[in-house]
Amino acid sequence: MTASVVRAPYDHGEAWRHRLGSAFSELTPERMQTAETSVPSGELSGSLLGEIGVFEVSGSPQIVRRSTSAVRGAPSDLLKVCVQVRGRATVVQDGREIVLEPGQLAVYDTGHPYALRLEQDWTSAVMVFPRDALGLPRGATTRAMERKYSATHGPGAVLAEFVSTAVTQLDHLGGTPAARLGDAGLSLLAGTLSEYASTSIAEIPDTLRAQVMAYVQQHLADPRLSRATVAAAHGMSPRTLNRLFETEPHTVTGSIRHLRLEAVRRDLRDPLLANRSVAVIAARWCFVDAAHFSRVFRAEYGQSPSEARE
Repeated sequence: MTASVVRAPYDHGEAWRHRLGSAFSELTPERMQTAETSVPSGELSGSLLGEIGVFEVSGSPQIVRRSTSAVRGAPSDLLKVCVQVRGRATVVQDGREIVLEPGQLAVYDTGHPYALRLEQDWTSAVMVFPRDALGLPRGATTRAMERKYSATHGPGAVLAEFVSTAVTQLDHLGGTPAARLGDAGLSLLAGTLSEYASTSIAEIPDTLRAQVMAYVQQHLADPRLSRATVAAAHGMSPRTLNRLFETEPHTVTGSIRHLRLEAVRRDLRDPLLANRSVAVIAARWCFVDAAHFSRVFRAEYGQSPSEARE
């Protein structure tokens, strides 16, 4: 995913193809059979807010596609949220079609082939983010892609306003404030998806995992946070907690360490905290053994904490 503040229209077909492909990992535009114009054209602006990207994309009627060969050639773990502002968009992926009218949004996976059928003179606000950054259980995230959501009321409306406003303020965002806004965008999306989450018997494990991860996030700076305390807070044994996370990328202990390391890395890059030593920042997130902290930080990111700060 690449992003920069560019607001020029791309009327020439090859220029639009190149711009779309470079911003969205080999996404290619195609002419619709019913389109009056023979060459797809459009306009794109966007930027990064930490680990998420926000974009506004508009154009003539067209189909944009990420093909099987593109997925194989450029694998991706990014998910997208499309908020339809104007015109109609149909998301086609994994055998399902989700039709978006203005005021609706949907989530889809760039790691799988997909197509977007864009009709009329359309505008979409798009947020792109790593799958694991959302903090929801994998099964819950996958099911969230099976439906559309309102962007006119409730959490979805707040999310849609966030994405649209962030795009209009691209020239004034950067550095740590942008990264923190990116975190806010992910929280808004998690709230939007959770608002519509079902609690059927089949989905109880996912609901419990989401509750556990919310608890971990809230108590991340507490040195007493551990697998045992998390299990006790949710009325289960540590062994049951382990089973709950056996299909996830991280155990609860691994998630605690990963999220604390992410918090340290974010603080190391924060200019407002430049006067604090690495040791002080690490201790804030419960890493009190300097040698151990350096080892796990380098294992996670391939660089020392000092190099990350630079």
